[in-house]
Amino acid sequence: MFKKQVKQFILSQKFISKLPLTFLVLIFFVPIVLLKINYRIGLYFIAFYISYWTIKVFESYFYVITSYLKLLNLNAKDYSNSDIIKKDAKNLKHIIIVPFYSEPYDVIEDNVISIINNVYPYKNNITILLAPEERWIDTIVNAEKIIKKFKNSGVEIVSVVHPSWLPGEWKVKWANITYAIKEYIKDKNLDEQMTYISTIDTDTKVEKNFFTIVAYTYLTTEKNTNAIYQYTPVYSNNWNKWTFFARLIAMWTTFWQLSESQNPEFYRNFAVYWMSLKCLKKSDYWSKTSIVEDWLQYWRSYFAWGWVFRIVNVPAVCMMDVVEEENIFKTIKSQYKQLRRWSWWCSDLEYVIPEFYKNKKIKKREKIKKIAYLIFNHLFWSGGALTLFFIGYLPGVVDNLKNSIITLTIPLSVSLIFTMIFATIAFPSFISILIMRKYVHFRKRDYAVNILQWLLIPTLTLTLFSLPAIESQIRYFFNKRIDFFESTKKMKRK
Repeated sequence: MFKKQVKQFILSQKFISKLPLTFLVLIFFVPIVLLKINYRIGLYFIAFYISYWTIKVFESYFYVITSYLKLLNLNAKDYSNSDIIKKDAKNLKHIIIVPFYSEPYDVIEDNVISIINNVYPYKNNITILLAPEERWIDTIVNAEKIIKKFKNSGVEIVSVVHPSWLPGEWKVKWANITYAIKEYIKDKNLDEQMTYISTIDTDTKVEKNFFTIVAYTYLTTEKNTNAIYQYTPVYSNNWNKWTFFARLIAMWTTFWQLSESQNPEFYRNFAVYWMSLKCLKKSDYWSKTSIVEDWLQYWRSYFAWGWVFRIVNVPAVCMMDVVEEENIFKTIKSQYKQLRRWSWWCSDLEYVIPEFYKNKKIKKREKIKKIAYLIFNHLFWSGGALTLFFIGYLPGVVDNLKNSIITLTIPLSVSLIFTMIFATIAFPSFISILIMRKYVHFRKRDYAVNILQWLLIPTLTLTLFSLPAIESQIRYFFNKRIDFFESTKKMKRK
């Protein structure tokens, strides 16, 4: 009886919710405790931690440039003349769900125009499924205007209004899109394997060869229903309009996606992606009670398919908006809330750990690796940079022998490493210009601005990037959940 109670407690949300913050506190105090217990072991730990982060920085740079070169190579290919597109793609049905709430009309229109303007031979197979919210009347009006204006575009455009309140739903985007796709397919006889569902944000604009690339990728992928297909996000739509910190976070997000795409085992979907209708049904669509669904959708699909599942990188670029508000203070607040929402991924643990426990067929090694990655990903997001910032000074604080050579050497070594890493900021600044120049018109002064802004990345990492993740973990620990999706405001473009 006692063992059963312990097991139930360990698998409960009450216990699991304590893990992220507990590990965060541990990573802060472990070096202090080790230095007190055994000074030499403490120094080894500090040296290991600093070395690990130094390697990770340069490893990420390598993955970013590798992924970017691969993206350029694949994106430059002409897929339109292949037999796959000419013969097989004509049977492929594309459904693009565009959920929106309070976005301006011109933002929605730009999204639709970019889809309609695609160079694709089977536009009649494309459906734009507008998913406005009933609780915001302007969205319904905007959807009707879009349908009327583009009714002769050759692309099917339909609108499914999401009711303001349905039982078992939170006020989240995923409830909206789940309702939309269920209503749309209700009376249709679709081939589930040859129908794929894309979810893209309202501010997204797609490339002219977008559908050709995604069709070719899907039709040439082995076991193509057992996967989520991740588009490549580039935050370029309003790149030259707003503040440096929003641009840096947007660029860092693109870098993160490029880097993670080179690590297939731990690659996860984010923001803009697609899956087959068969896969979507098997995972029971999207969660209607989660404010952040991206990684959770991977896990839901992973367990639904019996762990024979992966994320496939697609060299099709989605151009999106940098966070922007009327003034800098509102932009900071909005950016903070967006990062807090993203960092709520830490709550995936309460779904993943019990599911791994129930599934006896998955190897223990696989379970440990995936759970460890999930925990450490959020641990280093919230506390990695902060710990690196102060860890080198701990020997001087703990050691009473202030004249100890080792005690004096550690801070100097950390300072040297920081300087070396800081000097490499030239690399991401250069790569960011290479990427953005393809999608944004650069004036002469923009080159200087886009290089100099990277000098502030250390400060940004220690504040606006880390603090929202820490708040999420504190909220999760004390069960102060965010139960509604606070969408990032979109500004008019014209």
